[in-house]
Amino acid sequence: MGTSGTFGGSKNGLVPSWVDEPASPPAAEPDSSEQSIKDSDGLDQDGEMPINPPGSTPELIYPPIPAIPASSALSGARGNMTRGARSSDERAIRRGAGRYVRANGGGRSTSSRMPNSRAVAGGVAGLARSFVNQGPAEALRRFNLESMTGAPAEDVFVALTDMLCPAGGSIDESIARDAMLETVADLAASGVGNFDNLSADDLREFFVGVVSRSIEGKILNEVGTNAISAPSSIAGVERAQAMLHDFVEGCVRDEFDARGTNLNDLDVSAVDSFVDDLYIATLDLVEALGDNG
Repeated sequence: MGTSGTFGGSKNGLVPSWVDEPASPPAAEPDSSEQSIKDSDGLDQDGEMPINPPGSTPELIYPPIPAIPASSALSGARGNMTRGARSSDERAIRRGAGRYVRANGGGRSTSSRMPNSRAVAGGVAGLARSFVNQGPAEALRRFNLESMTGAPAEDVFVALTDMLCPAGGSIDESIARDAMLETVADLAASGVGNFDNLSADDLREFFVGVVSRSIEGKILNEVGTNAISAPSSIAGVERAQAMLHDFVEGCVRDEFDARGTNLNDLDVSAVDSFVDDLYIATLDLVEALGDNG
C-alpha cells in the first residue's frame, strides 16, 4: 500500500481538542410547569425580579442538552481503537477504523455523512484541474483569489480554506476545514514555494492529503473521542493518531492511483462524481483492510 507523498505528512499527530475534557453531566428533565413569578408584586420567592415580568409570556428554561450516549453499534470500533491506542497496536487501530465504516453501513453510507468534506475536496480537485490546463491565475479566478497569483502556496491555500469552508458551522464543516488546514501545514513544512511554481504532483498530493485528513477526522470525531484519548501520555495519543493517519492515507492513495489520473485530465463535469467515487471506494477499502488486519 502506498503511503509516501511528495511533501509527506506531519511528523507528529495533532492532539485533538477533546483530550482530557470532562464529560457533560446528565441533565434533569425540563419542567415547563414551573414559572419564576411567585408573588403578585412581580418578585419571586427570593425577592428577585424574575426573567419574565408579570404579564409577559413565560420563557421556558431548558437544561443543557446532555451528551449523546455512545452508540452500541460503534462499541467494537471504540474497543479496538482503545486497545490500539494503549498498546500502540497498529492492527487494532486499523480494525477499529474498519469496524467504524461497517457500523455505519459501508463506504457509500459513511461517505454520505460527509457532504462538506466531499464538497471541499471537489473544490481542490477543480483548482488542480484548472491550474494545469489554464494556468494559476485562471485557477484562482474561479474563487475570486486571482490577486494572490505569485503568493506563497500556503497563503493561497489558507485563503482557499476560508472560501471553501469558513470558520463556524456544523461538525462536518469543521472537519472539512481542519482537513484543509492540516494539509496546508504539511505543505508549508515541506518548503514548497510560490503557488505559481506548484507542479501537478504537488496539487495531487494536496488533494490526497485533504481527502485523507477529512476521513481521519471523521473517524476521530465519532470513534476516537474517548478511545484515542485513552493513553496517559500525549505521546501515546500522537502515536495512535499517526497510525490512523498512515492507514487512511494509504487507502486513499491506493484508490486514487488505481484511477490513473492526475486530476487535470478529468472532464469538468466529472470532478464531483470522481470525488464521490473516491470517498466511497476508500472507505470500502478501510473496512476491508481493517477486517483483515
